[in-house]
Amino acid sequence: MKNMSATQTKQLINPAIAILLILTAGCSLASHNLHPEYNNRISSIKNPVLLMSDVNMYQITPDGRATRRDDWSALGRKNLQDAITQNLKRRQGNLMPLTKTDRTSQEIEEVIALYKLVHETMDQQIFGASRNISKERGFQYSLGSMETILRRFGADAAIFITGYDKISARGRKSMLDLAIADRSGAILYYSVSGTIKGNDLRDPASAQLMVRSLLSGISGVEG
Repeated sequence: MKNMSATQTKQLINPAIAILLILTAGCSLASHNLHPEYNNRISSIKNPVLLMSDVNMYQITPDGRATRRDDWSALGRKNLQDAITQNLKRRQGNLMPLTKTDRTSQEIEEVIALYKLVHETMDQQIFGASRNISKERGFQYSLGSMETILRRFGADAAIFITGYDKISARGRKSMLDLAIADRSGAILYYSVSGTIKGNDLRDPASAQLMVRSLLSGISGVEG
């Protein structure tokens, strides 16, 4: 178990504040965003690799303090990976193993750091004050070429997933987002799914429901 400082708690809340405002207005949130060339590119993706950026579970005390539970988080991430693997198999896809070496670990960290920056921009332009401008120019974000690192894993795309599951005596709030980037680094698909209905990522069935929601906007990958 790991306690969070006030600064860390603020960092947990601020990036998703716009999304939370939408979420608290109802019971759930689901948003799917597609690259302009999505239909032409998505069908070629069969063997992605999962680069899970930041998914954690928190226990909220009655006084509102957030404590990150590393044991819960590890189980939640495993359930998410299993759920993504199973969903890809139903779509005739295969999740490639993420084999870490000294070389690949550094490359993975660099890609994830870059994704976090792009991810913040995507959320700001999709849910923030400039969302109308984003609609006008279309959903176009890129990490730069990922050809080299994907080749190391025998993959043709990368899946990024971030989010949290907050558990308190009053109930649960979960928010996850998933992005798929192809070899060029273009984000082809970005999905956000949140609920206050009580999903628990420690439960495989709940993880399956969240992943199905995240992938529900995908089409054309059956081959």
